Amino acid sequence: MAPLSEVMKMLMGQAFGKLSIPDLDLTGKTVVVTGANTGLGFEAKLHASRIILACRDVKKGEAAVQKILDETKCDEYLKLEVWDLDLSSSDSVLAFGRRMCVGLHRLDAFIANAGMEIRSYQVAENVEKHLAVNVVSCFMSAIACLPLLRKTSKDFDVQTTLTFCGSMYHIFGPDDEFDAGMSEGVDMLDALSDPTRTDIIWRYALSKLMVHQCFHELVMHINQDVKHANSRVVLNIVNPGWCGTELSRGKPSNLGERLCFALMGWTAEKGSRIYLHALATGQKSHGKYLSEGSSKVESQYVRSDRGRRIQAKMWKDLVNRMAKVAPEVAELAT
Repeated sequence: MAPLSEVMKMLMGQAFGKLSIPDLDLTGKTVVVTGANTGLGFEAKLHASRIILACRDVKKGEAAVQKILDETKCDEYLKLEVWDLDLSSSDSVLAFGRRMCVGLHRLDAFIANAGMEIRSYQVAENVEKHLAVNVVSCFMSAIACLPLLRKTSKDFDVQTTLTFCGSMYHIFGPDDEFDAGMSEGVDMLDALSDPTRTDIIWRYALSKLMVHQCFHELVMHINQDVKHANSRVVLNIVNPGWCGTELSRGKPSNLGERLCFALMGWTAEKGSRIYLHALATGQKSHGKYLSEGSSKVESQYVRSDRGRRIQAKMWKDLVNRMAKVAPEVAELAT
């Protein structure tokens, strides 16, 4: 159970947090946003020249593009595209990565926004589905774009950004579930996918906690990578708040949840501003957690010695799993 102090801090941020729209001009630059067809709708405010919306349902993505163009008239300066990406399929993730490498001559920002929340036990790629989509494929797609982010930084002498979608809900992740995967020779993702151990009600929070921890492992690897020490790639993780998106389309909501959202919920547009901050803040946000427009501390567990020990094992097992289907991607994270 999250400490009361962390819960109160989360509620105060959700109820009273203010997110301004920072000045951001990405003219001539290319941005990829995953999960964009049912997400946060901030694309026009990026003022980029090319934005790729990567989503599972291409038809919905194309409808989202048309809505953006109709509402903003941004087609005068922005090229919006929809690419297929199904994070429940490793084949789709790898095909998407190859398409990026071949089809893009530059990549200035990759926003790993895609995610899912359901209330039934499901499996994808032999892993519980929250873990497959929100953790494994999230990192596999993001790590696959690192060479292009580095190349863009070098070729165009610019700073590039890799942003992960974390969550304030990571404080509720039941970290005691990780104990089953800590023994040597036991794969943590396999242990967490055991249906007899899976508390599906808290599985979204657990998956987001894993995203936060794996993010920090990736940052440590990037910081220690002497070969690419001069590349200007910024990694950060953000909390878009409790927003009116379709993230929970697979989860029924009760009256209490609807009333709470009416009192404290944010519009998708407000939540999307944190991504603008992530791109505008630059180097000082590297390795940081951004929420309500500024750098925040994560849960006590994430910052604890126990959390760091679990984090290291979690990352090792994640990279080993990636190596089985995409050794060239796993190599970028080792």
